[in-house]
Amino acid sequence: MSGGEPITLKEVQLRLRVPQHVLIHLCEKGVIEPDFAETSGRGKRREFSERNAFEFGVALALRRLELPVATAALVVRLLRSFAKAVAKASPGFALPDALVERDVGLTVHLYDGDSLVLAATGAGFKKPLLLSARLAEPARVAKLDRLPQQYEAHLDVNLTAVARRVTKRT
Repeated sequence: MSGGEPITLKEVQLRLRVPQHVLIHLCEKGVIEPDFAETSGRGKRREFSERNAFEFGVALALRRLELPVATAALVVRLLRSFAKAVAKASPGFALPDALVERDVGLTVHLYDGDSLVLAATGAGFKKPLLLSARLAEPARVAKLDRLPQQYEAHLDVNLTAVARRVTKRT
């Protein structure tokens, strides 16, 4: 979990400039799991971390491209797995901080609508770190030596740019 003070749903809404119901929908569909507090009845509010705000930004970027909620959920899970793996090798690594404060580039590639590749480059990576998952098999994550070369369609989302936009204070 990212450290720092909890962020309210209203703060996330203002930062990302989207209606609250869109953010609530992402929580209810299991795309975003609040790091600080989840609602458990009337009068309880969700509280989020900076990492959650970044995850909302990523999910919204994917949804703007009309990708399914299930794809956004898989990308968020892949991001969490990636951050845990990198933090073991590089203590202090956390998302979105590493994308804003360090020279780390992070991109999610979608190939042919069913294969995701998370590519990290820059500070601390001798060569690009490539993690792959298929939408049909979301529990299986594999390391790749290189990006796929044969495909019909390819879409990239610059997660470093998302992190920089989301962490800007309004």
